Amino acid sequence: MADRAFPIRFELSLQSPEIAGIRFPRMTPKRLLAIGCVIASLSVVIWLWLHWRQEEGIIPRHTYELRAGRMDEWKAVGGNWGISDGTIYNRTYDRGSKFITGSSAWGDYTVTADLRFNGDNADMGIIIRTSDEKKEGADTYNGYYVGIRTLDGTMVIGRSAFVWMEANPVPLPGGVHSSVWYRLRVTAVGCNIAASVQNMTSLQTAWLAFEEPSCLRTGHIGLRSLNVGGMWRNIGVAPATWNDYMDLRRHAASVERPAILPGPPWWTPLHAGMLFAVALMLALLTQLALFRLQRWKAYAIIQERERLAHEIHDTMAQSFAGVGYQIQGIRRSVMRGDHQDSRYIADQLSVAYQLVRKCHVEASRTIAMLGSSSPQIQQNLLGSLAETARRIAGDQIETVTKLRGYSTPLNLRLADALLHVGQEAIANAVSHSDPTQLVITLIFDLGNVELVVRDDGNGFDFKQEAAGFGILGMQKRASDVAGALQILTTPGRGTEIRMRASLQQESQKKRLFLFFKERILSTPPDFNAH
Repeated sequence: MADRAFPIRFELSLQSPEIAGIRFPRMTPKRLLAIGCVIASLSVVIWLWLHWRQEEGIIPRHTYELRAGRMDEWKAVGGNWGISDGTIYNRTYDRGSKFITGSSAWGDYTVTADLRFNGDNADMGIIIRTSDEKKEGADTYNGYYVGIRTLDGTMVIGRSAFVWMEANPVPLPGGVHSSVWYRLRVTAVGCNIAASVQNMTSLQTAWLAFEEPSCLRTGHIGLRSLNVGGMWRNIGVAPATWNDYMDLRRHAASVERPAILPGPPWWTPLHAGMLFAVALMLALLTQLALFRLQRWKAYAIIQERERLAHEIHDTMAQSFAGVGYQIQGIRRSVMRGDHQDSRYIADQLSVAYQLVRKCHVEASRTIAMLGSSSPQIQQNLLGSLAETARRIAGDQIETVTKLRGYSTPLNLRLADALLHVGQEAIANAVSHSDPTQLVITLIFDLGNVELVVRDDGNGFDFKQEAAGFGILGMQKRASDVAGALQILTTPGRGTEIRMRASLQQESQKKRLFLFFKERILSTPPDFNAH
């Protein structure tokens, strides 16, 4: 089948197009002409601005004509400036009078001027790459200053950014004197500035070099005097290159960098008043903290008394209830006149006696724990644990007690925790391990105490997630005194329980801190309220 040629037709329409439902305005010839004019106008404006900036940045080789009526090239900021007979003069003794000229787009250039002091104890010179010279004052501009001063006979260079940063000054041979003309030459290329000063009478010369990494690269030039009237002549400016900078740089001893001069002393009446107010506030806060601490301490003591009262009730009330029950049963039998077997009555009395004895032991131990620690508390602790083992197992298990290290009095809380952990370990060994020997060891070393209860019984496979109530209780007792509990056991090889704690009082401080942390947002109870 022969190929068929399909014609391709292009159409140009000036109707308003529509894309994705958006209607564009109809592009008429007038509208296209208007858009072209706007674009052309913007292009011309941008080109003129760039050309103007380029022209502004071109530094002319220019010597200023200093005669009356030529003040239009200069702008005075402070002072009383004038021009007459080839000389610019300032007749005031203001701090930081400035006379500005040039363009803000000038970058690398050399400025020369002859200058003479009309008094002593002052300085005068040239400012370069300066801007923001709107206010009167010594350092109220952003730029560099190079000058000479009569006070110490030196040439100085520095940066003013509404705070003065000065490099090390360079002494002038023969010093600096009034009524003597000095020729100052300053060259700035990039971030490098070099300068020279020559005594026009003795021809003695000094040089310096300066560098600032984050420098100002463009700005006006100007004249500046401080605390004196002065005169300038032969003022000129010209473009500068790196070779111009090196012509001055090679004579300088080193390249200096700006250093921030110390400000006024901190000890002012305002700061002294602020310090007094802060000290007073801290004193009041300390007093408030001590007051709250005392109230919380009293509250903690009351809580501890309530806890001890509950503990005494729980340990002895059941025993007394059992004793009362047994005695009441015997009394009823006697009152009814029943002829009971004497052995039955004796058994009831024996049970009552055992309950009384147990209650007595518990009461004695609790009262002893409430008393102050005695120097023999370690031996009493070992004796109590040995007595527990003999009471539970009788003579069937050998009990050995050992004391290692120098004995140290234990605080009440620590002694109670060690006693309960030891009793639980002994009970567990007798009940579950079937041992033939129990070894109870109390060790004192390096400010710590350690209790070790070891048996030669069956042992077991210990897993924390399967720990029973007794082991959890021992761990809780150890944690309460900031101690550590360790269980070492292997099936068939016995069990060893170790509890280690510090003899110092850090644990009490830690508990007090945690107590305050839990209640810091609450208000302490008012014990005086009825």
